[in-house]
Amino acid sequence: MLLKVGDLAKRAGLTVRTLHHYDSIGLLRPTGRSDSGYRLYSRDDVARLHGIQTLRRMGMSLADVAQIIDGGAVALPALLARQISALDQEIAQARAFRERLAVMQAILAGGGQPEIDDWLASLSLMSTFEQYFSAGELKLAFERWKRCKADWPPLLRAVRDAMERGVPPDSIELQPLARQWMDLSSRWMDGNLALLTRWGNMLREQPGLPLPDGMDRTLLAYINQAVQLRLAALARYITADELQQLDQTLDPEWRAFIERAERLIGDGIPPQDASARQLACDWQDLVDRFVRHDINLRDRLLAAYENEPLLQAGAVFTPAVRQYVRQAAVGLDPDAA
Repeated sequence: MLLKVGDLAKRAGLTVRTLHHYDSIGLLRPTGRSDSGYRLYSRDDVARLHGIQTLRRMGMSLADVAQIIDGGAVALPALLARQISALDQEIAQARAFRERLAVMQAILAGGGQPEIDDWLASLSLMSTFEQYFSAGELKLAFERWKRCKADWPPLLRAVRDAMERGVPPDSIELQPLARQWMDLSSRWMDGNLALLTRWGNMLREQPGLPLPDGMDRTLLAYINQAVQLRLAALARYITADELQQLDQTLDPEWRAFIERAERLIGDGIPPQDASARQLACDWQDLVDRFVRHDINLRDRLLAAYENEPLLQAGAVFTPAVRQYVRQAAVGLDPDAA
């Protein structure tokens, strides 16, 4: 059975013009022609067309299809590898574009229908952000901001109050707020200090960038001085890479630990009691996890908090809790955790 070009086109879901083009480039030549000159296609022609359409659906060019159809299986692996590589690039580009759209969505998440000025402002922000971060990093930053957004206003009010009262940025009094600022910032960036440093650089280098409510550049400069003093004190004992190594995700566990310690102290439980000794063991475990089981780093970090009044002033541990845990830990092996 031979099919005319119109019949084949109809049954294959193609246009006659497409089949004519395949014939003109030698990709699919009909087996014969009728007495009237019409193209006639055989079963082998239809099978070849099926192969052509299958490869076209994979995104291959007509030149590549011809190479496979006429060249046999030898060329297929290389062509498939090239096609997979091209698809991978398209997927990566689509993913990056999707992340960029998600960032735009976050920027415009104020509610209501955005006006043209909103779109232009968002595009401008996106352009600035992309000088410092990939779309994926921005997407994560905006998502993580939602998790800690509610914790910023009280801290900002406390910092502003200290600033307006004239508390010097190098004052010990400001260090608890500097430590809270560092902890909250680290929690926002999921402990990625390199990402946080780039964000700070962006704010300093892009003075027109809008800031969250309650935050301004005077306040940022003020608290940053206190933070830098804290970092300088730590730098006398640990490197910047080691600071990055610390597990900054343990803040909820530290807070729960402090509450336990304060309850034991409030209930008058002596440091020699089993519950206090367990508290000391848990403290050792937390410290060990905080330094990611690096004993040398642990010892130097503990020395920093032991010797630096500025670090002690901003520590989550009150002097009373620190003394209680120290007494409860007497006789415990610090390397047993």
